[in-house]
Amino acid sequence: MNLEWAVPLEYLAAVVVESGTWHHGLMARWWAEFVATAEPEELDYFRAAIRKFGEPALDLGCGAGRILIPMLAEGFDIDGSDVSADMIAEARALAAKNGFSPGLTVEPTYELDLPRKYRTIYMCGVFGIGGRREHDREALRRAYRHLEPDGALLIANHWFPYGEGDEQRWARWLPGHRADIPRDWPSEGERRTASDGDEIEMFFRLGDLNPLLQRETLQMRARLWHGGQIVKEEAHDLHENLYFSQEILLLLEGAGFRDVAVEGGYTGQPAAPDDGMVVFVARRPV
Repeated sequence: MNLEWAVPLEYLAAVVVESGTWHHGLMARWWAEFVATAEPEELDYFRAAIRKFGEPALDLGCGAGRILIPMLAEGFDIDGSDVSADMIAEARALAAKNGFSPGLTVEPTYELDLPRKYRTIYMCGVFGIGGRREHDREALRRAYRHLEPDGALLIANHWFPYGEGDEQRWARWLPGHRADIPRDWPSEGERRTASDGDEIEMFFRLGDLNPLLQRETLQMRARLWHGGQIVKEEAHDLHENLYFSQEILLLLEGAGFRDVAVEGGYTGQPAAPDDGMVVFVARRPV
């Protein structure tokens, strides 16, 4: 279907910040309002990882602080970095509200340049998002440089292309199964009420999938409602490089990492063939 928008989408595309991600503007606010709570198993995992590998730690791609803030609340020495200035602003505000003042920086992972070295760096659901494949390789090199000897990098919440239990999505990798891309926009968006009474409405669709490049584009449109009227509209694309296990192992080796383990989910146990989501744990040699 075709949605009617008060502002032409070609204008929206010209004014939004294009970083290859959609974590800006209304999406950043959406995350801060409605995706602010980490799952208990996530917190248990990262808590145990930082205790095992040591501090200080870096939440690389920290967003609005979903995992960062709980780790600060437990007394960990942890910093955060994200490509989105809007996300970092949300994280900083939430940290200040809770009495914390962590080091927070705005920069893409492939330009990471911080004054500290870390014992633990983790990327949760971040690797492959936003950049080109050469950017992903450089991001791993930058993470390596920011680790102390014997420090650990965790690439967590990494879903394989076949891993979300969606047979239709995986079938689109087959020839002749992509005629419906880009998908139609949903007739209604997901609409929620923010803490100040405003409403945010989100629409999502698959915009492109290229199996040869192992790359997909997801598209978002957002509306801000105030007093029953639409007062703001945005459109963003999210570009994602899709990686399988052996590719990431080779990239980590090329960046200098050794003793790489692949764990199933947040279990801490070796991954099995049917695990759709894994954590890569890589060490910088002594």
